Amino acid sequence: MIRINLLPYRAARTKENVRKQVSVFILGMILLLVILIVGQGYLSARTNAMVDELDGLKKEVTRYEETAKKVEEYKAELQKLDQQIKVVAQLEAKREATPTLLAKIADLVVTGRMQFTRMKVNDSTVEIDGLTLDNETVAEFMTRLERSGLFTAVALTSSRQTIQFDVEVKEFKLVCRRKMEKAALAEVETPVEAKKPGRK
Repeated sequence: MIRINLLPYRAARTKENVRKQVSVFILGMILLLVILIVGQGYLSARTNAMVDELDGLKKEVTRYEETAKKVEEYKAELQKLDQQIKVVAQLEAKREATPTLLAKIADLVVTGRMQFTRMKVNDSTVEIDGLTLDNETVAEFMTRLERSGLFTAVALTSSRQTIQFDVEVKEFKLVCRRKMEKAALAEVETPVEAKKPGRK
């Protein structure tokens, strides 16, 4: 009977299996290492891209903030300019209103019976000094002023007898409180001729 010793064959086979397992393990480790390296590289590249994108966003935000700051500065300048324009318009309105007011007051004079010696105009009042032949003429003039729509009140502050050019006349002083709206000056119509007394 022939006996075959299988121990060397089994040992070789076991050794071969161990070698294969070690090779598989090493290949697995290498593959895992490659995956880790590739993954790390991808993550690093992605991180760098996100950092760059974040930096770009920060720069863009800074640029927008600077633009917004300039816009606010422009708005402030425009508001300042608008205020200056309004002031100029108000001054222009006052400049135009005073001659208009004086012209309308002149239209209210009782022709041939009175004259002005002084007029003082400010924002709230008009002071009128003048000479007239009698008290009735002063009263007529005050009535015209009150009905003109130019003033809210007309007051006689002084009236006295005096001599001018060898003629006895009345010297009077009036204070008229102005309406604040410029529109009142433009809308008022003063038909002086219709209001003249029927005296010569």
